[in-house]
Amino acid sequence: MALHTSSLGRRAVAAISLCTAAFAGTASAADSSVLIGVVFPTQNQARWATEEKIFVARAQANGDKVIFQYSNESAATQKNQVESMIQRGVKVLVLVAIDPVAAADLVKEAQAKGIKVIGYDRFVVGAKPSYNVGRDFYETGNLQASTAKQLFPSGDFALIRGDKATLAQVEMSKAYNDVLVNKPGINVVYDTLTPGWETATAQREVEAALQKNPNVKAVVVMWDNGGQAAVQALKSAGKKPGEVYVSGSDASTPSLRYIAQGWQTQSVWAPIDKTALKAADVAHALGTGVAPPAPTTTVNGVPTFYVPQVNVTKANLCEFITKIAPAGWVTAKDVFGPEGKSCE
Repeated sequence: MALHTSSLGRRAVAAISLCTAAFAGTASAADSSVLIGVVFPTQNQARWATEEKIFVARAQANGDKVIFQYSNESAATQKNQVESMIQRGVKVLVLVAIDPVAAADLVKEAQAKGIKVIGYDRFVVGAKPSYNVGRDFYETGNLQASTAKQLFPSGDFALIRGDKATLAQVEMSKAYNDVLVNKPGINVVYDTLTPGWETATAQREVEAALQKNPNVKAVVVMWDNGGQAAVQALKSAGKKPGEVYVSGSDASTPSLRYIAQGWQTQSVWAPIDKTALKAADVAHALGTGVAPPAPTTTVNGVPTFYVPQVNVTKANLCEFITKIAPAGWVTAKDVFGPEGKSCE
């Protein structure tokens, strides 16, 4: 992908020009320019394109330049991209780890060249970046599992976890295990991992769970695409909206529609706008040699900023649409249809 001083960067800024004015001010344009390399995982989810625009706008407001690339969920592709960015002389690398263990070598390789590294959303294991920015995935899993248990204190549960290799899955699974597994009243009748977080695989697993036990009360799913797949399986099985608990994360528009309709129960929102803004500011600080913004905690010796998460349900759906979600993320018409609820 081209350097974001070209047409793509100008389009990104134009698309959110109003937001840029609001975001500016935390760093002076007079500061030294920093070349920032950013490696995101996929273009198949709406959130990453939104974060790219916000990050680029903030970085340019800070006087920095950005190289953006997507790894298509391939650790091998990510390795090549990071090594290319090192050769191109980036001062700061912002990395969403595809494989948290393999990515440790990339962090060490960059650091050996004097490059500061920021772990973004999916952190590495076995290396110490200069800073982490993202969500607490244990909290994400805890919100999903606890909400399920609150609505259905007893009954048969199916757990649809994500990819085994990802730190997100590992941390969310800890919460699932702490809240649901071997707990009084909760009977986990189906429990599986989903390689590559594949939507089609998730749907097949939920279908298998329903075939094994048609009386499942909750399908606890780690991510929205998986939650949407669960809904399709429930529809095929003749279930009704609200009959079975379904979870997710990222508050994607299709899942918000399902929440409005009663098919999906909740989705955990980690404010991607705040994540992108914070990462851009941290990158500028690290690249110019000044102290980065204060972290909220320290994880394995790495200063870490966790964004606050929101449990989005039907009860606060309009509040999310009108007050919590970043501009351009979703509208009431997107969720309820042109003749539906206005949220005014």
